[in-house]
Amino acid sequence: MERIQKIFTLEWLNKLCHLPLDAGAEQEAHRQDIMITILMLTGSVVITGLSLWDILYASGPHWGNITTLSIGLLAAISYNIALLTSKTSLATTLLMMIFLHFFWLITCDVELTGLLWCIVLLPLFFFLLGYKRGGALVLMLFLASALILFRPEWFALDTSYSSSASYRFLLAYLVLFWVSFLVEYIRFQTRLRLREAKDYLNIQAKTDELTGLSNRRGFKQYLGEVEQRTEMRDSFAVIVGDLDHFKQINDQYGHEVGDFVLREIAKALKSLVRSEDLIVRWGGEEFLLLLVDTDLNGAQILAEKIRQTISSTHYSTDQGKLAVSMSLGVDAQKVGGDLYATLGAADRAMYEAKRRGRNCVVVSDSDTTENLGQEELDLPV
Repeated sequence: MERIQKIFTLEWLNKLCHLPLDAGAEQEAHRQDIMITILMLTGSVVITGLSLWDILYASGPHWGNITTLSIGLLAAISYNIALLTSKTSLATTLLMMIFLHFFWLITCDVELTGLLWCIVLLPLFFFLLGYKRGGALVLMLFLASALILFRPEWFALDTSYSSSASYRFLLAYLVLFWVSFLVEYIRFQTRLRLREAKDYLNIQAKTDELTGLSNRRGFKQYLGEVEQRTEMRDSFAVIVGDLDHFKQINDQYGHEVGDFVLREIAKALKSLVRSEDLIVRWGGEEFLLLLVDTDLNGAQILAEKIRQTISSTHYSTDQGKLAVSMSLGVDAQKVGGDLYATLGAADRAMYEAKRRGRNCVVVSDSDTTENLGQEELDLPV
C-alpha cells in the first residue's frame, strides 16, 4: 500500500529525474525500464478507455473492441505490476506494440482511425530501440503495411482503405520516420558527447597535467577502490621518492628544464612498474608509488632499481649535461595494519634518506619511528 501511495505522489518520477549525472550503465538501464513502463502504462490506459467508449456507443466492430479492451486491461495490470516491482520486458513490449500496429491497420478501427494509432506508435520504436535498430524495425513495418494496404488480397484480408488514404498514411509514416530518426540520432550523439566530456573531465581531475601521472585526487579515488577489495588491503607496498636539490635545478636551468626533468622522471617510473601499480605525483618533485601484491623486499628491490635508473641518466640542456638523483623511502602494509601508518612510515623513511646524504633507499622501521597523522598526509577517511 505504501509503494502504491509513492507512485501516486510522483515520488518515482522525482527519483527518475534526479538520477546522478555520473550514473552507471546499470542505473541508466533501470531508468530506461521505468520510462518504458510509464509510457506503456499510459498507452494501456488510453486503449482501455477508448475500447470502453466504443463498446458503450457501439462504434466499430464489436470483436475488435473486445480484443483491444482485453489487451488494454492486461497491459495496464502488467505494467502496474512492473512499475511496483521495477521489472519489465522489452521483448514483450515490442511484441505487443507490433501486434497492435497490425491489428489497428487490419481492423481499420473506428472511422479508419487505426491509421492514426499506428503513427502514434512509430516514435516509441525509436525510443525503445535507438536510431539503428528502431529505424530498421520501422522500415520493415512500413513495407509490411504497404503490402497490406495495397495488396490485401495476398493476405486474404478485406480492408476498406482507399488508395488515397493508404498513400497519405504511408507518406505521413515516412515523414514521421525521418523526423524520429533524426531526433533519436541527435539524442544519441548528444549523450555520447556528454559521456565523453564527462570521462575527459574525470580523467583531467585526477591526472597531473605536467607528467600525466595520477594526482592526489586520483590517488584518493584509487585508494577507495582498493579498500573496497578486501583481498588487497594487506598486500601492498609504498615507495615515496623525492628528487634531490630540485630547487637548484629550477634556479640554475629554469622552470622549463625542471618541467622537462619531471616529465622524464615520470616516463622512467612508468617503465619500471607494472600496469596494476599506481604512480602519483605527490607534490612538486615528490612521487608516490602504490604497489599491489608486493612485499617489503620486492618494494626495496624496485626502489633501488628506480634510484639507479635515475642517477645513471643524464639530461641534455643548453648549459650541458644535467644529473639528477632521488631519495626514496619504502614500507609495506602489515597484516591488519593501518593504511595511513604505512604511507606515513614510507614518507618518514624518505626524509631519513635525505638525512643520510640523499640518493639512497631507506626501508622503514615503523616500530621505532613516530606516526605521521592522517591530516598531514591529506588523505580521505
